[in-house]
Amino acid sequence: MVALIGIAASWAAALNARAAEQRYAAQLMDRYTSDLTRAINTEIQRYSDTLTDVAIALGAQTDLTGDDFTWITSKVSNRRLPGATSLGFVVSAQDTGVKSLEGFWREQGAHDLRLQPIGSGMEHTFMVFTRSFDGSVVKAGWDLNSAPEVDKTLDEARIIGGLAVSRAYVFPEDRNLPVAEQQQSVTLAVPVYFLGGTFRGWLTMGVHGGDLLNETLRTQSHGAVSAELIDPNGAGDGSIARSATNDARPSQALNRVSYIGAGLRTWTLRIHPTALLLQESDRGIVRSTWGVALTIALLLTALVGLLTGARNRAMSKVDAATAALRLDIERRQEVETKLRQRENELQQMALHDPLTGLANRAGLDARLARTVGRREDVALLLIDLDDFKLVNDAYGHAAGDTMLTEFAHILRSAVRTEDLAARIGGDEFVVLLTDMPDDDGGVTAAQRILAAAAASPVRLGEDTVPVRASVGVATSRVGDTPKELLRRADIAMYQAKHLGTHGVQLHDPSMSDRRAADAQLGEDLAGAVERGELTLLYQPLVDLSDSRPIGVEALVRWQHPTLGVVSPAQFIPIAERNGTISGLGLWVLEEACAQVVGWDADTYVSVNLSPRQLQEPTLVQDVLDVLHRTDLEPARLVLEITESALVDDSAGISMLAAFREHGIRVAIDDFGTGYSSLHYLTRLPVDILKIDRSFVAELNGTPEGAGITEAILRLSHALHLTTVAEGIETTEQATELQLLGCGVGQGYLFAPPLPPQEMLSLLARSSPPPSSLS
Repeated sequence: MVALIGIAASWAAALNARAAEQRYAAQLMDRYTSDLTRAINTEIQRYSDTLTDVAIALGAQTDLTGDDFTWITSKVSNRRLPGATSLGFVVSAQDTGVKSLEGFWREQGAHDLRLQPIGSGMEHTFMVFTRSFDGSVVKAGWDLNSAPEVDKTLDEARIIGGLAVSRAYVFPEDRNLPVAEQQQSVTLAVPVYFLGGTFRGWLTMGVHGGDLLNETLRTQSHGAVSAELIDPNGAGDGSIARSATNDARPSQALNRVSYIGAGLRTWTLRIHPTALLLQESDRGIVRSTWGVALTIALLLTALVGLLTGARNRAMSKVDAATAALRLDIERRQEVETKLRQRENELQQMALHDPLTGLANRAGLDARLARTVGRREDVALLLIDLDDFKLVNDAYGHAAGDTMLTEFAHILRSAVRTEDLAARIGGDEFVVLLTDMPDDDGGVTAAQRILAAAAASPVRLGEDTVPVRASVGVATSRVGDTPKELLRRADIAMYQAKHLGTHGVQLHDPSMSDRRAADAQLGEDLAGAVERGELTLLYQPLVDLSDSRPIGVEALVRWQHPTLGVVSPAQFIPIAERNGTISGLGLWVLEEACAQVVGWDADTYVSVNLSPRQLQEPTLVQDVLDVLHRTDLEPARLVLEITESALVDDSAGISMLAAFREHGIRVAIDDFGTGYSSLHYLTRLPVDILKIDRSFVAELNGTPEGAGITEAILRLSHALHLTTVAEGIETTEQATELQLLGCGVGQGYLFAPPLPPQEMLSLLARSSPPPSSLS
C-alpha cells in the first residue's frame, strides 16, 4: 500500500513537472515570437527610413546626375539592412518620350543607358541609376512593366506618397542561378519629389526574403525556433521565405502566428519550435521523478523516508523553475514597456529634424494637409539662408550646423507657439502662420524674423558672422493646395534672393518663376561659343606711377541673338551650376593668350578662373596645353581666383601651387570680401592681391576712408605680394593709392574694357599719365 501511495505521489509530481516544462516552453515561444516580430518590423522601418532619407536627398538636387546618385547612395550600406541587394532610381515616360528621356539621362551621367520599353500605348518605367550591395549586376534601362509585381508597387507608392512593398517574386538577376539558390524577394519603393513637391520618380530597393528572415533568426533566436514568412495576398502559396534550418518540431501547443505590416501589405509569420528549444525546456524532472517512483516501489516501506525527501526536492525544483519563469515574465513586461516608449520616441523623431529640433518635411506636410484648403487665414514663409555655402567652406560643416541651430533658436523666439517652424532642406526653413487677417501680417512676421537674425550674429571660432536670409511670403487662397502654396512662396523667395540678400518679397501674380528662364539661358549658353556669340574685351592694368599699361585683364561678353547683351553677372553663375563653365573658361583662356601673343607687346594677360574649374583634375595640364599651342610664356599669364573659392579646398590650393611651379602667377580677386583669415592667407600660393572696388570707392582723403585699403597694402607688403587696385574712377583715387604704396591699378579712369583692336592702339600710344603725385 505504501508503495502504491509512493508511486501515485511520484506520478502526480511528474505530471506537475511536465506541466511546468510545457508552460516554460510556451513562455519561450511567446518571447521568441515577440522578438522576431519586433525585429522584422524594425528592419522594414529601417528600409523605409533609409529609402525616405535618400529620396529626400535626391529630390534636393536641382540637376540630378549619376555622380550625385553615386555620392548620396554611397552613404548607404547593407550591413544594417539585411537582405538588401540594390538601390535604383526609376523614372517614367510615355512611348513618345522614351528617346528624349534616354538622351537626357545619358547627359546626366548614365552614359551606357539603353531604354528597352515593353509594349506600347502605356506609361513606361525605367531604372536609370543603380547601385548593387551584393555584387550582382543590376542592369539599368529595363522597363519595369515587364515585372508586374514592381509596376504595381510603383503605382501604390505614388498614390500613397510613401513606402510600398511588392508581392514576392524572383529577381531577374537571380533567375540564372541554380533553383536551389534562388530566393523569393520583394521590391520596396518610395516616390521622389522636388523640393517644391513636384513628382520626380521613384527610389527602389531589392530585398531577398530568405536573407532577411534567416539573418533575423540568427540574431534573435539562435536556432531555438524556425519560421516561415508568408504574404496571404501573394502569388502561389504566398511564401516569402523559410528558415534554413530543417530541425523544426511543429507542435499544436507551441506553434505561434503573428502579423507584420509591410507598406499596404500584411505578412504572416509562422513560428515553430526546434529540437534545441525542446531540449532547453526539458529539464529532466519527469525522468528523475519516475526514477524515484521506481526506487520507492522496489524498496517499499523501507524507503518511505527517502521517497518523501525526493519528492520535496522535486517540488523545490518546480518552485525554482516557476520563480524563474515569473521573473522572466516580469523582465519581458519591462522590455515591452521600454519598446513602447521607444516607439513613441521614434514617432516623434520621424516628424522632427534631428539637428534643430524643428519640424521636418514630413511634419510640415502633415500640418499643411490639415490646414491649407480648410482655412483662408494662412501665410507661409519660405526662408533660405544667404551665403550659407560660404560659411561651410570657410569654417567647416560643424560651424554650418552651429549656424543652422542658432537660426532655429531665432525662429522659435520670433514666432508664436501655435505657429509651425520647420527645416525642410540644408539651409531652407518654413514658417506656417495662421490667424493672418491680411498679407501684411505675413510680411510683418518675416521682417520680425530678419530683424531678430540681424541682431543675433553667430560666433564661429574667433569670428562673429551675421545671419542673413531671403524670405518669400505666400498667403492662402480659396481651393489652395499645399504644393501650390509652397510653389508661390518659393517663387517669392527666389525673387527676394535675386533682388539682394536679407530681404522679404510677398508673392504677386505678376512674378515669374526665374528658374525656367535661367534654365533656358543655360541651354543657349551651351552652344554660344560655336555660334560665335561670345567675345573678349580687355581692360588695361597700369603702372600708377606713369599710367603705362603693363598688362590686361580679359573679360568675356555674350551677345545673345534675341536678348541682346547678357551680363556676365547673369550667365556666369548659370554656367557654374550647369557645368559649362569649364569649357567656357578654357575658351576664354586660349583666346586671351593667342590675342596677347598676336599684339607682340611686352604685357601680361590676367584671366579669371572659376571655382568649378579648380575641381577639374586636368586643369593644370589643360592650361599648359593652351600655353604650348599659343606660344605664350608662362610668366606673361596671371590666373585670378576669388578668395572664397580657396577656403577649405586643399585640392585647389595644390593646383595653384602647381601653376606657380610652372612660372604662372596667381592672383586673389576681390580681396577682402570673402571669409579667409590672415593666418590662412599666409599659406596660400599666391603672388598678387587685387583690392576690391568697394574699398577703392571709400577713398576720400581721410584716414577712415583709407583704413581697409591701407591695411590690405601693409599685409601684401609684409607677405611680399604685388597689389592691384580695381575700380579706379577718379584722379584723386589714383593719387591716394600711389601715396599708400599701391603700384598697379585698373578702372575707367584709364580705360573701360576695350575690343582687341582698340586695346592694341592704347598699348601703342602709351599715353601720359592722367594723374601724378606732383
